[in-house]
Amino acid sequence: MAEAYYIPISPHDASGPINVIAGAQVMITVTNHYRVETSRADLSAYNAFTDHPIDLRGDAIHLSDRPGLGFELDREYLTAHALDGYAG
Repeated sequence: MAEAYYIPISPHDASGPINVIAGAQVMITVTNHYRVETSRADLSAYNAFTDHPIDLRGDAIHLSDRPGLGFELDREYLTAHALDGYAG
């Protein structure tokens, strides 16, 4: 609906690498994209959670050509750093 009225959209990341990359993938498919908003100036902290780092060059995210989102979550890291009561 936003596209029909020329209203730009910006997915917002508030919870990690899945949101950032999924939002970026959506943005390359729509004509009314503006930017992927994030609360972090440095996305490298998210790299600990995944098997491939986010490819950020300048102010642009370069998406992987790997299947799906282009990365897998590092389950060992996530399990080792889970909060009490949240480990799988």
